[in-house]
Amino acid sequence: MQNPIIAALLRLIVPLYGLLNLFLISKGINPLPFSEEEIATAFSGVVTFLGIVWVWWKNSNITRKAQKAQLYLDELKKNQ
Repeated sequence: MQNPIIAALLRLIVPLYGLLNLFLISKGINPLPFSEEEIATAFSGVVTFLGIVWVWWKNSNITRKAQKAQLYLDELKKNQ
Protein backbone atom coordinates (compact mmCIF):
# COMPACT_ATOMS: atom_id res chain seq x y z
CA MET A 1 0.00 0.00 0.00
CA GLN A 2 1.29 3.43 -0.94
CA ASN A 3 1.88 6.00 1.78
CA PRO A 4 -0.59 8.86 1.11
CA ILE A 5 1.67 11.50 2.67
CA ILE A 6 4.59 10.61 0.40
CA ALA A 7 2.29 10.47 -2.63
CA ALA A 8 0.85 13.90 -1.77
CA LEU A 9 4.32 15.39 -1.30
CA LEU A 10 5.50 13.99 -4.63
CA ARG A 11 2.42 15.41 -6.37
CA LEU A 12 3.37 18.79 -4.92
CA ILE A 13 7.15 18.69 -5.36
CA VAL A 14 7.25 17.51 -8.99
CA PRO A 15 5.16 20.38 -10.42
CA LEU A 16 6.97 22.90 -8.20
CA TYR A 17 10.29 21.61 -9.54
CA GLY A 18 9.02 21.99 -13.10
CA LEU A 19 7.78 25.50 -12.34
CA LEU A 20 11.15 26.43 -10.84
CA ASN A 21 12.94 25.10 -13.93
CA LEU A 22 10.66 27.14 -16.22
CA PHE A 23 11.32 30.26 -14.15
CA LEU A 24 15.09 29.73 -14.25
CA ILE A 25 15.02 29.12 -18.01
CA SER A 26 13.01 32.31 -18.55
CA LYS A 27 15.73 34.24 -16.69
CA GLY A 28 18.46 32.66 -18.83
CA ILE A 29 19.80 30.49 -16.02
CA ASN A 30 20.65 26.84 -16.62
CA PRO A 31 18.40 25.00 -14.14
CA LEU A 32 20.42 21.79 -14.25
CA PRO A 33 24.12 22.61 -14.33
CA PHE A 34 25.01 18.95 -14.83
CA SER A 35 25.88 16.96 -17.91
CA GLU A 36 23.40 14.41 -19.19
CA GLU A 37 25.82 11.63 -18.28
CA GLU A 38 26.04 12.82 -14.67
CA ILE A 39 22.24 13.00 -14.42
CA ALA A 40 21.86 9.51 -15.93
CA THR A 41 24.47 8.10 -13.53
CA ALA A 42 22.82 9.72 -10.51
CA PHE A 43 19.36 8.54 -11.60
CA SER A 44 20.66 5.02 -12.13
CA GLY A 45 22.25 5.03 -8.69
CA VAL A 46 19.07 6.24 -7.01
CA VAL A 47 16.93 3.67 -8.83
CA THR A 48 19.37 0.91 -7.90
CA PHE A 49 19.45 1.97 -4.25
CA LEU A 50 15.66 2.20 -4.04
CA GLY A 51 15.36 -1.18 -5.73
CA ILE A 52 17.69 -2.77 -3.20
CA VAL A 53 15.77 -1.23 -0.29
CA TRP A 54 12.43 -2.31 -1.79
CA VAL A 55 13.54 -5.91 -2.31
CA TRP A 56 15.02 -6.06 1.18
CA TRP A 57 11.84 -4.62 2.72
CA LYS A 58 9.49 -6.92 0.80
CA ASN A 59 11.55 -10.06 1.49
CA SER A 60 12.14 -9.39 5.18
CA ASN A 61 9.65 -9.70 7.99
CA ILE A 62 10.47 -6.44 9.70
CA THR A 63 7.19 -5.48 11.32
CA ARG A 64 5.58 -7.44 14.15
CA LYS A 65 2.54 -8.03 11.97
CA ALA A 66 4.72 -9.57 9.24
CA GLN A 67 6.55 -11.71 11.77
CA LYS A 68 3.25 -13.04 13.16
CA ALA A 69 2.01 -13.73 9.64
CA GLN A 70 5.22 -15.64 8.88
CA LEU A 71 4.80 -17.76 12.01
CA TYR A 72 1.22 -18.50 10.97
CA LEU A 73 2.34 -19.44 7.45
CA ASP A 74 5.09 -21.68 8.81
CA GLU A 75 2.55 -23.43 11.04
CA LEU A 76 0.17 -23.94 8.10
CA LYS A 77 2.97 -25.42 5.99
CA LYS A 78 4.04 -27.71 8.82
CA ASN A 79 0.50 -29.09 9.24
CA GLN A 80 0.01 -29.99 5.59
